[in-house]
Amino acid sequence: MDKARVGGRSSGALADALWLAGKEIRRSWLSYPASAIFTLVLGFLIVPSLSGMATGGEAGGTGGIERAFGSFLADYLFLIVGLILCVNGFSRDYLVVWSADPFSSRLAFLRSLPIPPRTIVAGRMFSMLFTLPFTLPAFFVPVYLFSDLRAMGASYLWFVGIWVGYGLFGAGLTLLMELGLNGKTYTMVTFAMVVPILVIVAILEFTVQLRLVERTIALAGDYGPLPAIVSLVAGAGLFALLARLTARRIERRDLSA
Repeated sequence: MDKARVGGRSSGALADALWLAGKEIRRSWLSYPASAIFTLVLGFLIVPSLSGMATGGEAGGTGGIERAFGSFLADYLFLIVGLILCVNGFSRDYLVVWSADPFSSRLAFLRSLPIPPRTIVAGRMFSMLFTLPFTLPAFFVPVYLFSDLRAMGASYLWFVGIWVGYGLFGAGLTLLMELGLNGKTYTMVTFAMVVPILVIVAILEFTVQLRLVERTIALAGDYGPLPAIVSLVAGAGLFALLARLTARRIERRDLSA
């Protein structure tokens, strides 16, 4: 990145953030379709467990333990996919984050430039949002086309909106971890989150019948766009709040090492 280029810009914080995001997108452009392919695979994997959910039948096509397991798999995969909807997970940064700590290295360089932390964070936010046009259709289009969720009709859009709101919250968490933690800690926290989510969802599914995806389908069908609007507003608000916390964390973080 060109120090003189950044230091000499006078078009405002928004333009600087967009410029930083553009640099990031061009640097890792091949990884966006790679992330889309990964979410596409997850979309096809989840299709069998959605059988019957939108038509009043048994999830997974059967009852009892099989239904509970189908609901568990659907809920867990939706929760995980939501967390990574805005994460360009196949960029080289993520592939070497354990050993090379690229986020901290780039952050140290950016902090040496006349760029305020909020602009650095905003640039990263824009590059994360750029992932959505790749991952969102890659996951939700096959889910719609090849599962019983086709029966939802137009209300499927509200169903998707609810999960996108959750995805914005996931983006905020990822942003805070990327720029607030070192590479090894970030990796350990990420993997440490996956297992507890699995355990918690399994316990809730087989004890109190969590049925998270089924309940989301019902919300979208019964209340139309309202749940999606609430989710999107809440998700965007949490994304902004976590971004603000990230900027404060950057201000206090010691990057001298």
